[in-house]
Amino acid sequence: MKIIYSLLLPSLFCSLTLILISQNKSYESLTINEEYANDENDVNHPCISEDQYRLLESNCNTNSQLLGLQILNTTEVISLAWPLQATSGLKDCSYYRISAYVDQNTASGAFQDFNCGINTYDGHRGTDISIWPNNFYKMDNNLVKVIAAAAGTIIDKHDGEFDKNCSGNNQTANYLVIQHTDGSRALYFHMKKNSLTSKSIGQPVAEGEFLGIVGSSGSSSGPHLHFEVWSGATIATRIDPFAGSCNSLNQNSCWKSQKAYKETAIIKASTNTTDIVIPPCPGTEILNESDVFQLPFQGTGLPAGYAKFYIYIRDEVNGLIGDMSILNPDGSTYMSWTYNSTSDNKIRIQGWSKKLPTVAGKYLFKSSYNGTTCSSAFELVSPTHSYIVEAVSAILIYPNPSNGIFTIETNNSNADELEIYNLLNSKIFQSELIDQKTELLLSIPGGVYFYKIKGNHQIICTGKLVKE
Repeated sequence: MKIIYSLLLPSLFCSLTLILISQNKSYESLTINEEYANDENDVNHPCISEDQYRLLESNCNTNSQLLGLQILNTTEVISLAWPLQATSGLKDCSYYRISAYVDQNTASGAFQDFNCGINTYDGHRGTDISIWPNNFYKMDNNLVKVIAAAAGTIIDKHDGEFDKNCSGNNQTANYLVIQHTDGSRALYFHMKKNSLTSKSIGQPVAEGEFLGIVGSSGSSSGPHLHFEVWSGATIATRIDPFAGSCNSLNQNSCWKSQKAYKETAIIKASTNTTDIVIPPCPGTEILNESDVFQLPFQGTGLPAGYAKFYIYIRDEVNGLIGDMSILNPDGSTYMSWTYNSTSDNKIRIQGWSKKLPTVAGKYLFKSSYNGTTCSSAFELVSPTHSYIVEAVSAILIYPNPSNGIFTIETNNSNADELEIYNLLNSKIFQSELIDQKTELLLSIPGGVYFYKIKGNHQIICTGKLVKE
């Protein structure tokens, strides 16, 4: 039997210092162009200190020699795959942004990236790939994993360090170093505590193999992967995997498929019961997302019938226009509007309060920007609507009412996920269902709640849950 624990913090909304609830009279828009006030490293707070680099060199060279591995010293290295991958539970249209490239300018006090831009910081030797949006939520829920960019052998590894840092420090990160078959090396830094592969130094890894979960351990100001490549055995052999006119370290791209310098796009669209909550680092974002709204709907801080619609833009470009629409079940347009970008921004979160349709059915929130489209489906249901598509007798939840300990039994092989919602239709709990019998311990206030049991992301059944 699997046992699931749930802990709901008391007075959660009162305890956060940044609560984003729209108070404008039109209820039309809410703009957030930052996720955290300090979400990147800099010259005074590098990802890896000089002392740590020296220790890395020593550890890697000692282990490499003991393992009898070949050392190469050339700027042409093995082709690399992208070192991050979304897990199956992530439904966003994308999951990352580049917060800093390799610094190509060796002069102190000056910096330049491979494309002659300034998306780097002085002395930065790797590529910082931040998970976004909602980076701590993604980290907490293991939604983005680090994978091997190329096959090789683990030659250094460290785990067990605190993983929710918010600024530069001298702490050690959770990391792996892999030496490839051609002798080049890749450094994977800042991973989540105790998430690293169980493989040890000296063991091989295949391209695409799981290495860990993106975190914020060591000198890190937010969850990201510091990915660094050496062509040889010392820091001086570092290269930049991106090819560009200002790359002075190596001529050719090391990527199997090099991504664009700016990947301007909407990478997430969501429907929400009320505004998202973004606490100061390292607090976990409260998304308040829902794909089902019970009619008549009333969201916290919103007029009757209104819900929130959010888009998340990566690498926003001044002058671009985004097109938003809510599509009816038959594909016709219920409502449409536009968003005009008035400045360049690395990230943009834009939200609108819009009145929901009043007819039950399955709808689509569609957003388009810079030639890309990202959508989010949602459903409006009447109070008497039933989700049941298979015999309810195949799924039992008891006792109900309960003092907080519920048992879930299912003979439905498709049932793999449980969600619990409050009366405002805000999701307060979610968990996988692995066993046929699961004991659920819910530390929530007494009252009435609703549950959904899903299979393959489709609702199998729903019902009422009463906590005494």
